Amino acid sequence: MVAQEVLFQEDKIRILLVDDCPLIRTGLNIVLSDNPRYMVMGGAADGLEAIREVEECSPDIVFMDISMPSMDGLEATRQITRNFPDTKIIILSAYADEEHAIKAFRAGAKGYILKDAHHSQILAAVEKVLDGDMFVSPNISNNLFNSFVEVIKKSAEMEPFDTLTSREKEILGLIACGGKSKEIAEKLFISLSTVKTHRANIMEKLDIHNMAELTKMAVRKGLCKD
Repeated sequence: MVAQEVLFQEDKIRILLVDDCPLIRTGLNIVLSDNPRYMVMGGAADGLEAIREVEECSPDIVFMDISMPSMDGLEATRQITRNFPDTKIIILSAYADEEHAIKAFRAGAKGYILKDAHHSQILAAVEKVLDGDMFVSPNISNNLFNSFVEVIKKSAEMEPFDTLTSREKEILGLIACGGKSKEIAEKLFISLSTVKTHRANIMEKLDIHNMAELTKMAVRKGLCKD
């Protein structure tokens, strides 16, 4: 009987609740406990405690608040996703702006949901993340999409030269001024293969495939005075 009970528990989705407000954790526990597939492993009141709990009980999902004492939710998310990649983080936040959502996803979160979300959104977030997808509260997703569109527009307006990294611009100048790949590698203390990779990337980004045109570009942009 005990073995059957352990096996039954192992089949469940293990969830950890992290929020410095006990009422929030209690409310989440009630919502999640309605689903027989879920098992709430416990709770934590700050990021440091959350990391310890993840290390101890290996949850599948963590609902993580952002603003907490000792260690905030974003830093805790970064550390958990780096050290425990099988544990997925859903940020539970009072901030409805896209800036906080973007920071959360950059930290490694797989979901971003507001604290006043309907219980159906909470359950949907769990299922989406378990399926390997991302989840964002609907009232934030439109703002995120609009921000993404603006980024795409700005990228489209950039000159090809502006897409080069500082290292690629440096190497372009050296190449256009007559530097050989081996000489450039020795000068910059990098490998010959790295120089060749940069050279290929430069030509691809600029859509230039001969030295004469590369030299003209470098001179025009002030990278080579010759």
